[in-house]
Amino acid sequence: MATFYDEWLAAGAQIDEAFRCSPMIAHDRQIPWVRTRQDARVKLMVDSSLGFPTMGGSVLKAEIPVGWHTGKHVHGEEGIYILQGTGFSVINGQRFDWKEGSALHIPYRAEHQHFNTGDEPAVYLSGMAFPLERFVHLARLDQLEDCGPDDPATLAAIPPERSQYLEGGARAVIHLEQAGADESFHPQGNLASAQNQHALALYLVVPKNGFQATSVAVTSIFEEPPYHHSGRHKHLEAVIYVLEGEGYSEVQGRDERWEAGDVLHVPPAMFEHEHYNDSPKPYRQVRIQFGIRYWFTDIWPEGYTAQRCYDEFGQPIIAGMIERVRER
Repeated sequence: MATFYDEWLAAGAQIDEAFRCSPMIAHDRQIPWVRTRQDARVKLMVDSSLGFPTMGGSVLKAEIPVGWHTGKHVHGEEGIYILQGTGFSVINGQRFDWKEGSALHIPYRAEHQHFNTGDEPAVYLSGMAFPLERFVHLARLDQLEDCGPDDPATLAAIPPERSQYLEGGARAVIHLEQAGADESFHPQGNLASAQNQHALALYLVVPKNGFQATSVAVTSIFEEPPYHHSGRHKHLEAVIYVLEGEGYSEVQGRDERWEAGDVLHVPPAMFEHEHYNDSPKPYRQVRIQFGIRYWFTDIWPEGYTAQRCYDEFGQPIIAGMIERVRER
C-alpha cells in the first residue's frame, strides 16, 4: 500500500517532468483581455494556473482608459512598471506621479489606486506573489472601490506629490532617468554570474535606490544591441518582459522565440540560459524579481547560487557579438 512517503519520493521526478514540458513564453498576442472590478482591461500572463511552474508569482498587464481610474484595493506586495501613459497612484493616502518607464513598489497590505491623467490609455505591468501568499494562508484581497470614469472633483481634491518616499518608510516610485546604471546597484553584483551579463543594465527597484522590496520587485532593464547576445548563466526562476525588439532565449537546449509584449519564464530548475538578439534593432527587457528565489539561495547556497557558465575553453560566456555575425 502506497504511503505519503512514496508520494514524497516521487515528487522530484514529477517536478522535473513538469519543468521539461512547461511553457516558457507567454505570447501577448494570444492572451485575451478581460474586465475585472479592479481593471477595465487586464490579462493574466504568467501564473501556475496557466501551466507555468512558478515559485508562487504572477504577472499581469492592465490598461486604464483615458479619464479612468482603477479600482482601489488592498493585498500583498506588488511591483509595477508603466509601459505607456501618464498619471499617478495614491498609496496609503499619498500621491506618486508616474509616466512611461516609471516603476512603483506597493508594500504589503498598502491601500492603493491608479489614475490615468493623460490623453492615451495607460498600460502597466504588474508582478504579485498572490499564489505564494495563498499557499501559506496569508492571501487576502479586499476590494474597496471599483474601476470607472474619474470624477473631476475627486481628482482636484487629491494633493500633489510631495516625495517619492512613503511617509516614514521606503521609496515608492522611480523614473527611468533616475535608474542606476552601473553594477554597484545590482544587489548581487559581487557574484561572477552578475558581471558582464548585458550590454546595458539600468537598476530600478533595488535597495541602493531606497526601496525595501521583499517578495516581488521590478528590479532592472536590460538592453542588447543588434546581433549581440547576453552572458550565459544559471539560477533559479527568471521572469522577463520584452519591452522592445525581438529575439530568442536558449534555455537548457530549447530555443524560445519572443517579441515585444511577451514574457519569458525560466523555471526554477537551475537551467542554463542565454538571450540572443538576431535582429537589426536593439531589444530591451524588464526583469521582475520574486524574492522567494533568494530565500532558497540563502539557505541552500551550494545548490541554488547563481552561477556563470563557461565555454569549451574554460572561459566565461559574457555578453558580446554573436559569433556567426562576427565571422561575416
